[in-house]
Amino acid sequence: MKTSVKVFSFFFAAAMMIACAQAESEVVKQARTIQEGIMKSKNQLDSTIDLSITDINNRITTMSSDSIAMKDSANIALFGQMQSQVARLAEMKSKLTDWASSMKMLPTPEEVAKGAENPFGKEATDQDILKGVQASQEEFNNLKSEIESEMQ
Repeated sequence: MKTSVKVFSFFFAAAMMIACAQAESEVVKQARTIQEGIMKSKNQLDSTIDLSITDINNRITTMSSDSIAMKDSANIALFGQMQSQVARLAEMKSKLTDWASSMKMLPTPEEVAKGAENPFGKEATDQDILKGVQASQEEFNNLKSEIESEMQ
């Protein structure tokens, strides 16, 4: 009986150690939550840019079809400004896409279980991961402010 209890205890302790080693820490969960929020905000911003570009392009189309309005110098100037704004917004959209593609993304828990490498490095601690994600969040917030200023 004592032997079976010892064997059971050994296997139970080993199973607990393995389970604890595979579970994500609270810090990594926090980093993952921040990263998910960043990507959600990025997608919303991307959609907002698309809507702005579509709206301005519709106004350009409407304006260009009015031959009388296109003879007015103020309307011609406005037409040029709107075309420039579409170009700047397209540039901002490209900048946002480039930023997102270069962002270090945490692998999902399933990918980690399958052996995916940590994009922050093999030796990165949970705090290093959180700091990296927070730095990405700050970069995104700066880019978002720049884009929102352009859309006004």
